Amino acid sequence: MQKSLGFTLIELLVVVLIIGILSAVALPQYQYAVEKSRAVQAMVLGRHLAQAEELYYLANGKYTNSWDELGEEEPKVKDFTFRLDPTTYNILAKRTTAGSTLRYRFFMQQLGVQSAYAGRQVCVAHPGDSEAMRICKAVSGKEAEDYPYMSGYKAFALN
Repeated sequence: MQKSLGFTLIELLVVVLIIGILSAVALPQYQYAVEKSRAVQAMVLGRHLAQAEELYYLANGKYTNSWDELGEEEPKVKDFTFRLDPTTYNILAKRTTAGSTLRYRFFMQQLGVQSAYAGRQVCVAHPGDSEAMRICKAVSGKEAEDYPYMSGYKAFALN
């Protein structure tokens, strides 16, 4: 009687099937973790820029109009663009991936101006974009509230 030294074809197919199932389960979670880490990176950078903007205001009595004036390089986070908006006194970070509604807004204090959002930092998403809503909820740890500046959007307070 000859003893077999290898695996049968069925055993190999079962192993390949198990690996395929495990990767199908793990890959979406991995992609979500990557997207969440990029979102957190954008949020942290935005907070830094908002603090720099507030320090500039305290020193000069006005907010900046450009990254150079702020003394910062144009921020770079993969899949995000940053913009200074001097008309509304805020910094906007917007995710650039197709179909995404994820945004971070960092509102300046605007001394002498009464605004419900002055000094606040929010993660904004459209309820129809489940991934953006999930990321905002995970990053903020808070429930969504209506966002008056963009009809139909929800905001998650970050501070």
